[in-house]
Amino acid sequence: MGTAVFQTRQFRAGNSQAVRLPAKLAYPPETELTVTRIGEKIIIEPKEQTLEGFVNFLLSIGKQHDIQRVEMDIPERDWA
Repeated sequence: MGTAVFQTRQFRAGNSQAVRLPAKLAYPPETELTVTRIGEKIIIEPKEQTLEGFVNFLLSIGKQHDIQRVEMDIPERDWA
């Protein structure tokens, strides 16, 4: 996946601070998220990786390489 950058502002949602994410960056509904703060950076990521997430990742990277089958002769090993 590529890098996406956008500007937003924080706001109050009850007693919590919140930000709005553009629809293009939103996670699917009901996705549990982990929020990690490292210095001044806040990282938001899915709590658990799912098979669906893996499939979506593969689809997002697309076909980047042509894979060719290579036949090789492997010599027999003398185990004696």
